[in-house]
Amino acid sequence: METIIIVILVIGALYVVFRIFKAMLKWLLIGVVIILVIAFFSNPDESNYLQSLKEMTKNLPVKIEDNAFQVYDYKVFSLAKMKVDGKEKTVGIGAFGKVWYFDDLKKQF
Repeated sequence: METIIIVILVIGALYVVFRIFKAMLKWLLIGVVIILVIAFFSNPDESNYLQSLKEMTKNLPVKIEDNAFQVYDYKVFSLAKMKVDGKEKTVGIGAFGKVWYFDDLKKQF
């Protein structure tokens, strides 16, 4: 008799846990979709990258060639790549309307 009660309680507990997990998973997926939609519509374009790069290098006597700098758009984020010593190197990332350059780019100048 005790084992039947324990089995019923375990099954009931598993059912409750499953229902809670299912509800949390639904809201988690909705949150991820909302974040991806915001990222898609706020992805910075190439002009934001160039403006940010000019602000970063305005005090330095450096001129960056147009063909040495490229932006690769992945719809929800984008990567800035630059040719350094003949190799293409990722120097920055853009998402949610912002552009961030890595510290090693500043060391190149």
